[in-house]
Amino acid sequence: MTAKPTPTEPMNEEQMVHLVRNALLVAGQEMGNGDQWPVVKDTIYKIMKDWEDLKVERAVDVELKAHLYAQLDGMEASLPECSPEAAAQLIPKIKHLREVCDAYFSELNRNAVYADEDDQPEHVKRMRAIIQTLEESK
Repeated sequence: MTAKPTPTEPMNEEQMVHLVRNALLVAGQEMGNGDQWPVVKDTIYKIMKDWEDLKVERAVDVELKAHLYAQLDGMEASLPECSPEAAAQLIPKIKHLREVCDAYFSELNRNAVYADEDDQPEHVKRMRAIIQTLEESK
């Protein structure tokens, strides 16, 4: 179970996902036994699946970062063993690879990202509406 955030501390992503899941379950129970349950269960499943997929994707990036930088360090460490001609050809290529890795693994400026609301999956739109409703009722 995730810890409750203090009033000054914002919720983290996992707490938001569980809040939405619980809100959907409560809303479904308040509506009684009816036709809403397949939609509620499907929405919960999609939200939780997206969350799990995101956690896996983030874990892959962490592992990938460690391995790629280790490979780059190994390439740079082996440059003195190369002939001067080979080293002259390899140095710009290794530098380019490091720049690509640095760009890929750098922090994202979320203010500069454009996200089209119409391109979001339907369950994400529902989740935002639920969170907004819950925040308004505080």
